[in-house]
Amino acid sequence: MNSVHFLRKAHRFRTTHISLVAGAVPRAQAGKAASQSVYRVKKGDTLGGIASQYKVSVKALRKWNKLRGDRIFEGQRLLIKSVPSGFYIVKSGDTLSEIALQSNLSISRLRKLNGISGNRIYTGQKLKTKKETALKAKNEPFDEPFDEPFEYKVKPGDNLSIIAQRFDVAVGLIRQLNGLKKNRIYPGQTLQLRPSSLDEAVHVVRSGETLSSIALKYRMNVSEIKRINDIDGNKIVVGQELRLKATKPHIHMVERGDALWEVAQAYGLSVAEIKRLNGLTSNRIYPGQELQLGAKPAKRFATYTVKKGDSLGRIARLHQMSVADLKRINHMRTALIHPGDRLKVNPLLRKGREWLKISEIKWDDLMGSSGGYKKINLGNGPYYGSRPKARRQKNRRYYESAPLSLRNTFKRARKLQAAFDKKISRMGRLSDKLKGWHIVLDPGHGGLDPGAVVANLDGNGNKVYVVEDEYVYDIALRVYVMLRLHGAHVTLTLLSPNHLIRHSDPPIHTFVNEKNEVYNSRGYNQGNKRDHWPKGGRNGNLSQRIIIAGNAFKNVPRNRRIFLSFHADIDPSAPNAPLVLYYQSRRTGKADRKSRDFAKSVQPFLGAGTFIRGQNLYVLRNNPAPIRVMLELRNLAYTDHAWALRFEELRQRDAEKVVRGLVEYIDRKG
Repeated sequence: MNSVHFLRKAHRFRTTHISLVAGAVPRAQAGKAASQSVYRVKKGDTLGGIASQYKVSVKALRKWNKLRGDRIFEGQRLLIKSVPSGFYIVKSGDTLSEIALQSNLSISRLRKLNGISGNRIYTGQKLKTKKETALKAKNEPFDEPFDEPFEYKVKPGDNLSIIAQRFDVAVGLIRQLNGLKKNRIYPGQTLQLRPSSLDEAVHVVRSGETLSSIALKYRMNVSEIKRINDIDGNKIVVGQELRLKATKPHIHMVERGDALWEVAQAYGLSVAEIKRLNGLTSNRIYPGQELQLGAKPAKRFATYTVKKGDSLGRIARLHQMSVADLKRINHMRTALIHPGDRLKVNPLLRKGREWLKISEIKWDDLMGSSGGYKKINLGNGPYYGSRPKARRQKNRRYYESAPLSLRNTFKRARKLQAAFDKKISRMGRLSDKLKGWHIVLDPGHGGLDPGAVVANLDGNGNKVYVVEDEYVYDIALRVYVMLRLHGAHVTLTLLSPNHLIRHSDPPIHTFVNEKNEVYNSRGYNQGNKRDHWPKGGRNGNLSQRIIIAGNAFKNVPRNRRIFLSFHADIDPSAPNAPLVLYYQSRRTGKADRKSRDFAKSVQPFLGAGTFIRGQNLYVLRNNPAPIRVMLELRNLAYTDHAWALRFEELRQRDAEKVVRGLVEYIDRKG
């Protein structure tokens, strides 16, 4: 029986037609009785988009309609079965707050129904949305223990200031989220305290989505999204950033990853000033929050000089703007630009006046000839002595083996690093705030283990590939330089024999998976055993990282040691935001309190949306540092995070956030 005949037969028994109008919002199916309906395919629909609208999987749609692939046609009727009453099946990209909102529940109620203590959910998980039908879900012992309420019921005697201070949010944010024009509230009123994903200012297009499905999700009209983003037709591509709110004068719309200190610096304000303007009691800000900049911020716009290969879309995305805004403030009628053109843009959130200043560090001086090895200039270099054969990562499986023995690779790597250290020592100081501290930086994976290798799209929709270990090594090196310039002793667990800090010009020339990094240990690299190259997993040699840290910390007071491991997550069930992990025993549930306190302290400096969690990680267990955390600075399950790693400016921004958080923590501790 073909799919059309099957649908006609089904239609005789159930004739409910569903027509979706842009701007209408379908309520969640979770609380309704199980039923069937028929959907008539419209022009521009995709199977993924329809699945998204009805909160079902593409696989289920195929099964119900006997479809072998994803091809559908205008006018085709598709059988839709609702989710069983009282349940919701988690899909890729879902968040707890979004499911709660769609199910007419508070987040705390949804957590209680499912025995969840944090925000972690996973694709395919069955969540109960009604008490009488639900089964108790298992709670992972290492989930985030800090339960931050999503909403609050007003009690007699409450006022907005008291509530804001109690829950560490701004009065302005509570007013923004609840549509309050004044500060008047009343007992029994339920107030939303923190933005959900539906309150954010930016949406990154996922596979199967259409403008219609995105408009439905955010309760917007398609025409409104098209106007804000200067879109003529209906074509959108995976990974594209769509702005959901028009820019307002003297307002900064917080995006995931924005930190209060860098927003203040970008606009020429002090942190104290921006806190006063917004009634903030701490440095914590949230995605979707609107920050007042005052009537006349010192620096409203910066200037960007167009480079070869630039597009208006790329420039807008880099500076957290819509193409429409970029064209408007530059009085442009078309999107045509030329190399050398100077454009007004939002200040890039990394340049400030506070820090020798970070903006004054001559990074190019660190990229000159090193260790007597010939410098090889490439867009994704420079390299020293040797370079990868490929100009970019060709595919997920591509790699290049080390051309030298383990011992000789180590010798070259140590010589290159020694020359790098000499250059740093001649650069002056940012401060002496880290004097007496020893910090071990552990770039994740490396050697035989590249970590995650993910596909991404360039500006023309062509695939490019991002290799986790190559990019986190670059971020770790940038952190290394800045910590040294603040007076710290710093040790790397891994070294590369042919590159240090690298450019990304153009970003389509991605770093190549070279299996040539070695452990920073002379004794471990004397022979040429394959199993002595860095390798992760159960049969790997992660213990060597802990041994290197132990050797580095010899004769260092215990209260002056910090261990930071750098990674990029690849977990679609986790939010698209940085994650700080501290050690927590799987068996006992006991958490490392000092590391947890450190994680809480650096959280606001890493940017809006950052979350923390305890987890039983080998590299943190039995580690000789009293403060030891893993930093998942990006989540490669999200296309915009893979996109960001390809840009040198954004890797530098990530590195500066880590350094700023660490320096502020130590400065406060004295």
